Amino acid sequence: MDIDRLLDFHRAHGRCVTITAVSLAQQKGVLDVDEDDTILGFREKQEADNAIINGGFMVCEPQIFDYLEDDRTILEQEPMRQLAAHGELKSYYHSGFWQCMDTKREKDLLERLWASGKAPWKVWKDR
Repeated sequence: MDIDRLLDFHRAHGRCVTITAVSLAQQKGVLDVDEDDTILGFREKQEADNAIINGGFMVCEPQIFDYLEDDRTILEQEPMRQLAAHGELKSYYHSGFWQCMDTKREKDLLERLWASGKAPWKVWKDR
């Protein structure tokens, strides 16, 4: 994930939140995105859905707190729906390597990639 490009994209559009969008056939939060990269809806993925999902990297302006009631507020539910309804969500599409790590199986896969020396996310050089 190129964080600098994500930040540049966020700063350029002037909206409250940018969510990294990735394509993956899993049951994760779905982003409905228009051709201008504006997020029109934020919902849980359905089994038959083949949509862009939330890749987990977000950039938020301080106004995000206007959408949060208290510490029990779940960001991915009502706040994201409200932000989308107000046109305050943008998507930054990441087409490079991305792998979820919600399960032990996914964790094991990522650890095997790391141990093999072929981890696609390692972009720095060892000294």
